[in-house]
Amino acid sequence: MYAARTKITDLEAQNATLTKKVEDAEADKDRVEAELKAQVASRDKDLHAKDVEIAELKRRLCEQTDKSESLEIDLEAERVKAATAEEAKQKANEAREISTSSLNGAQNNSSSLNGAQKNYAEA
Repeated sequence: MYAARTKITDLEAQNATLTKKVEDAEADKDRVEAELKAQVASRDKDLHAKDVEIAELKRRLCEQTDKSESLEIDLEAERVKAATAEEAKQKANEAREISTSSLNGAQNNSSSLNGAQKNYAEA
């Protein structure tokens, strides 16, 4: 009976040791799960912050693209305006040259006519 009692005591000690190991393992498991949940929550928070940052960058990029396109349109309009002004200036210069040429021709004709009239009057 003593051997049975010793065996029971040994088994109870082993059972207590194993129970303690199981409890420790479960506590470790719970701690690790809590840490992992905290890490996942932190990463989710970081990802959300990055998503917000990406959305803001996309919005700003769109604004800059729109502004750039608007400036390109304005620049092209200014180029057309400058080209039109240059063309008008050239046409005005051409008209001035034609007018000057016509005036010179008229003055020459007038001088010739005056000379002819003077010669006629003298004759």
